[in-house]
Amino acid sequence: MGKILVLDLGTTYFKISLFDRKGRLCDGCQITPPIGSERAGFSEIDVDLFAAALHDGIGQLRDRGSLADVEAVTFATQTNSFVLLDADNRPLTSIILWTDRRAADLETDVLNLSGIPEHAKTTGVPKMNSQFMVAKLLWLQQQSPEVWQRMKKVCLVSDYLTLLLTGQHVTEAGAAGLTGLLDIHRSRWWSEMLSRFQIQQQCLPEVVCAGTNLGPITSAAAKRFGLPSTCCHVVGCLDQYAGAIGAGNIEPGMISETTGTVLATVRCADQFATDLAPTVFQGPGFREGLYWRMAFGEISANYLHRYRDRLPDRPDFEELSEQASQIEPGAGGLKLRADATDSGVVFEGMTSEHSRGHAVRCIMETVAQSLRDQVASLSGHCLPETIRCAGGAARSKSWMQIKADMLGVAMSTTQCPEPTSLGAAILAEATLSGAEVAEVAKRWVHLKSTYSPDPQRHQQYRALQLQ
Repeated sequence: MGKILVLDLGTTYFKISLFDRKGRLCDGCQITPPIGSERAGFSEIDVDLFAAALHDGIGQLRDRGSLADVEAVTFATQTNSFVLLDADNRPLTSIILWTDRRAADLETDVLNLSGIPEHAKTTGVPKMNSQFMVAKLLWLQQQSPEVWQRMKKVCLVSDYLTLLLTGQHVTEAGAAGLTGLLDIHRSRWWSEMLSRFQIQQQCLPEVVCAGTNLGPITSAAAKRFGLPSTCCHVVGCLDQYAGAIGAGNIEPGMISETTGTVLATVRCADQFATDLAPTVFQGPGFREGLYWRMAFGEISANYLHRYRDRLPDRPDFEELSEQASQIEPGAGGLKLRADATDSGVVFEGMTSEHSRGHAVRCIMETVAQSLRDQVASLSGHCLPETIRCAGGAARSKSWMQIKADMLGVAMSTTQCPEPTSLGAAILAEATLSGAEVAEVAKRWVHLKSTYSPDPQRHQQYRALQLQ
C-alpha cells in the first residue's frame, strides 16, 4: 500500500510521520530544531542544518522500514519564519524564526505601516507586531542593506522546503496569509502592503492553495532524502489549520483547539466576518468559500512544562494531572500571573497550605479560562455542542474535564497521536485520490474519548468568574 510522508515544521519540534493511504500512522519521529542564536534576541536555523535535520529524521524512518512506496511528501508548517536567497538560490541569511526578537524596536513602525482601515478586511490579520516577517525584513533593510540589495527570493520555511524538493518557488495561501501581506480573498500578494514595506513582488513566491500537487520531486531531492523519484510533492498548509483538519474540524461552525506551545482555537466558517474581536485572525480554508477563524494565546501547556521543570524530582505529567484532579474548582484561591519566564511560573496567593495539586490545577484552569475566552471571540454565544481537542494537554483526563466544566461544552479527543500531521496527510490523500478533503477526514479521523461537562462544576466556575 502506498504511503504519505508528512514533515511537520513546528516551533518546538520537527515531526516526521508516515501514513498509509487508509490514514493509519505507520511510523514517526521527532527532532529538536537546530536553533542557534548569533546574539541576544536572535533565533535562527542555519539552512544546511535545517536540511540535515530533515535528512536525519527521514533517515530514521528509512532505517526502520522501506520508503520505496512513498507516493507523496507534504508538510504542516509554522509561518513568519523565513530565509532570503540570491539569484542562484544561495542563502543570504539563516532561517530567521518568528520568535526572533531582533526587530522589537521596530514594532511601532510595523503598526504604522500596516495600520490602514483595509488591512484586516483584506489580509485577515487584525494587527501586526515585531514577530511578523515584515518586521525582520524592515530590520534587514536598515541593518544589512547589502544583503537586501542582493536578495532575489523570500522564502517562508515551508517555501524553502518546497524549493529543496521541487526547485519551485511556491507558497501556501494559509501560511502566506498570516504574514499580513496577502489578499486572502484573491490569493494574491497585496500591492499596497508590498509598497509600504518596500518589498518587490517578483521576490515573493507564487501563491497556491493547500493540496496543490507540484508534481514529482527532483531527482536530486529524491537521492538526497532517500525517497522514490516518483514521489510527488503536495503543498501542505499552516500547522494550526492542519491540526483542525486532523481533529475533524471540517464543517462550518465546528471548533477545535490545540493546547501545546501556544493555545490556539480554530473555527471553520463559510464566510469572512467583519465584526469579530480584534484578536481573531482569518485565513483561507481548504476549499473556495471556506475560511478559518483563529485565536492565539501564550498561556498554554508551556506554563505546565515550566512549572514541572523547576520541581526537583521532575515528576511526569500524568502524576501531576492526577494530583490536580483531587483539588476542587478554584484551586484554593491560587492565581497564575501571566508573566512566566523560562526560569519559572509565578503564582499569586501561594501559601504553605497549597500543594503541587493546587499549582497544577491553577495552571490548567487558567488555560481553560483562556480557551473559554478564545471560543467566545470566535463564536459569541453560538457555542458548538463539542470541541475537538489536540496537543499534549489532550492526553490529560483531568485537564480535558476542567475544560469541559469551565466552558459547559463537551470536549473530544481523537485517536491519532499526531493530528497536525494527519491533517496534512488528509490534504495529500484528497489530492491523490480526487476526493473531497471533508470526505477523507470523515473516514480517517476517529474520536477517542469525549468529556461531558458536569453541570454543578460548570456553575461553580461561573460563580468564580463573577467574583
